[in-house]
Amino acid sequence: MANDGTTFEFVGGARAGSGAHVLIVPLTSKPKPPMQSLSQVDAYCDDAVSELVDVGAIGKEVGHVSHTTRGGVYRRVVVVSLGSADALSAHKIRCAAACAAKWLIDERVKQAALWIDGLISHDVERPVSEWALGMTLAGFSFCEYKRPDNGRVEKVRVKVVSEDQTYVSAKMPQIREAVTLAQAVNYARRIAHQPANVINPSTLAGEARRMARQYKLKCSVLDAPQLKRMGMGGLLAVGRGAEHKPCLIRIDYRGAPRARPNTVLVGKAITFDTGGYSIKPSAGLESMKFDKCGGATVLGIIKAAAALKLPCNLVGLVAAAEDAVSQTAYRPGDILKMANGKTVEVISTDAEGRLILADALWYAQKYCKPTALIDFATLTGGVVTALGKTAAGLMSNDDALSADLGESSRRTHERLWRLPLWDDYRELIKGTDSDIRNSGKKRFAHPIVGGIFLKEFVDDKVPWAHLDIAGPATDDNEKEATGFGVRLIVDYLTRRLP
Repeated sequence: MANDGTTFEFVGGARAGSGAHVLIVPLTSKPKPPMQSLSQVDAYCDDAVSELVDVGAIGKEVGHVSHTTRGGVYRRVVVVSLGSADALSAHKIRCAAACAAKWLIDERVKQAALWIDGLISHDVERPVSEWALGMTLAGFSFCEYKRPDNGRVEKVRVKVVSEDQTYVSAKMPQIREAVTLAQAVNYARRIAHQPANVINPSTLAGEARRMARQYKLKCSVLDAPQLKRMGMGGLLAVGRGAEHKPCLIRIDYRGAPRARPNTVLVGKAITFDTGGYSIKPSAGLESMKFDKCGGATVLGIIKAAAALKLPCNLVGLVAAAEDAVSQTAYRPGDILKMANGKTVEVISTDAEGRLILADALWYAQKYCKPTALIDFATLTGGVVTALGKTAAGLMSNDDALSADLGESSRRTHERLWRLPLWDDYRELIKGTDSDIRNSGKKRFAHPIVGGIFLKEFVDDKVPWAHLDIAGPATDDNEKEATGFGVRLIVDYLTRRLP
């Protein structure tokens, strides 16, 4: 697994005019850029930028591309709109950068120059890094199983240029960090895209081991016999009907071995979800390969932390299973004994994610000593009904952890919306012949029912957050994974560094 589409390499240190023949110029549409700034870039493109500004070619829409040709140092000039300066944000810079990246890919450009003076003149934190992040994310394309496109550009080399080249040199480390983060997001996206005949619990464990070896991390995998000895009845039941048996993957990252804080991340990885005997409709069933996005996010976060050498401690747990239909599969009406001793009546075999997460959350608390516990899961369709594709549902037993995640949500535009976990909702999962059941019998509060179920397996003293990422884990058409959560948690971890 190695093909992520088109990659972008950012280099600095060379003055404008050397090498590339395409010049990318990000500018705000309102107010017009100052003449001094325009005259500086015009010197390299025969006044092309000023002429595009004068004729109103810079669109109001963020990412609008205006293209012209010239006979100067740069023969092709592309002005990319940042929209109004008053509303400029890191998110809009990334959106504009994505449009520029797609233009370069479509035009099959191998080298370009990026004039950054229009970015750095505004009050946005790390604007050039955000641009590099946006371009790298936009270059992702899952084409591993397609015939090679000989015309497709695999790498675009982007020279970062400015009138102040000392600024460029000073910011190159930040740009490289942004690219590294984007590559970790794209890694998570690539895992999510792998079909079920390639990624099953066993091969996902193999991928985790490969990534761990790359960064010299400790990785261990609990197989089905070990899960049975630990009493993980939820994880075992969900994966029982499949040829490839379930497992629990663990990766430890010790970036600050002497520090006490230890963040434990738990990801749901259903490598394919038929729904079991509570079978899903056939329409859109092929997208159920994306039911492992929570686990992919956890692996992406660990990869990002290791590549960036963050001084923090992390444990990544991925509960992996395939929810299949067979003569050995679990059934509605079965009563399962979970690792923490509670019994669960199965109302729906399609409410399987919470069963595997429950055992993983128990393991996290017993063996990983978390100071913060965060899980990621494409858990419910109900959260998509409530929040659409824009935001993930956040449920938590800790206000401080929720606030920290909320701030990272604001900073990264990976949006979260907090939902309640009031005790009133427990009645919806109260068992008849068991302690609890895995689903409510009425179509009430589906995402909250998932969260209140998981809460049964978390000690109140452990700060815990459940992120139901079923909406934003894929794009609007459910054709492409987004890697949602990787940037969010890296920001959360970075802001908590000493």
